Amino acid sequence: MSGFVTRTLSRNEAIMDLSRRMGFPWPVAVREKVPLWDALGLALGEDVTATDPSPPYDRSLRDGFAVRSFDLVGAGKTSPVFLTVCGEVPMGSMPDLKVGQEQAVLVHTGGAIPAGADSVVMLEDTSLVGDLLEVRRSVQKSENLLLQGEEYASGRRLIRKGDILDLRNIAAVASCGAVTVPVCDLRVAIMSTGDEIVPADSRHILPGMIRDTNSSIIMANMTRAGIRGVSLGIVGDDPDKLRAAFNAALESFDILVMSGGSSVSTRDHSVMLLRELGGGEVPVRGLNISPGKPTIVSGDPSRRKMAVCLPGHPHSCAVISSTFLVPLISSLIMGEPLDRFRKVFLPAGEDVIGRSGVEEFIPVRIGHGGEAIPLWARSGYLLAMGGSDGLIRLPENMETLRRGASVEVWLW
Repeated sequence: MSGFVTRTLSRNEAIMDLSRRMGFPWPVAVREKVPLWDALGLALGEDVTATDPSPPYDRSLRDGFAVRSFDLVGAGKTSPVFLTVCGEVPMGSMPDLKVGQEQAVLVHTGGAIPAGADSVVMLEDTSLVGDLLEVRRSVQKSENLLLQGEEYASGRRLIRKGDILDLRNIAAVASCGAVTVPVCDLRVAIMSTGDEIVPADSRHILPGMIRDTNSSIIMANMTRAGIRGVSLGIVGDDPDKLRAAFNAALESFDILVMSGGSSVSTRDHSVMLLRELGGGEVPVRGLNISPGKPTIVSGDPSRRKMAVCLPGHPHSCAVISSTFLVPLISSLIMGEPLDRFRKVFLPAGEDVIGRSGVEEFIPVRIGHGGEAIPLWARSGYLLAMGGSDGLIRLPENMETLRRGASVEVWLW
């Protein structure tokens, strides 16, 4: 049969080879002026650079008094220094006064610092009687201050093209006065295949049928890559219908992600369609990964079109779309295969049974003591992923890990 795989690529090998063959990164289309709130979770279409320094002026980090540090040398609880208070800086205004020798100005957290001052002494280290300030602590130059441009200078790149707008960087974008941003407009179509698959909203299903879950899995992983995919529904195990749907999808979309195809003939036909797309080549005809081996990928770099066929089992589809498809899309956009996981090493909560020669991913739950507890599941099981905190990764050269051994964990 034409779909028989005799050699599989490692996951990283496949991503790097595809990136080279396809000429990633592609010049992805951009949607301009998307409102900041609507752009949350999406990959930005261009770099965001600072229009102003941050902070735009010297700011106080504490409620207290702006002073000259030299005037407080030697100050302490038993040897206080006395300064003359010569004013206050109201919030929201720039000071029009200057701190001179043995003088102090009242400032508030986040407020601007008057000229002449080089530090702030905290309110709790002082006592005020009339306009005379008792200071019971010395300060270093720049103490309790955030200096102009200390966080970033004007013109600095704050966010790269392809980075996802989220809680970690939206404040930096807003600080530049941006209420709209450009986002990547990579068009990704998602299609499930198989005669046994019915729409997820089907109220009653016949024996032997199963609701479509893979479209949701792939859609969720596209959001991890900062892209909103479009579901094209389900195509049965009919070669003519599959060919028509395949070609129509790649007329309108940049990427087609398919899953399933239970019959050998349909799987073979998928390989044939990908071979035609790749000008006679299918660069990826299986991955050396478990679960997820029957993954095939091809594309046409001249048209900037790519098709990916993922396994039909939901668990396999979830693992391969998160560990392979997400970094592949990231490489397409940014030229860098980011997988969006946070990676840590934790002690195994029980023996982790592996097999040498294949990269393995196992759903994992983090125990109360910080141990990694594997959630064993066959490729068709759904609940293991739902109860997981991430995936245990066993590299190709590793077999069984004993309880207590350090194990690599990829957190969602």
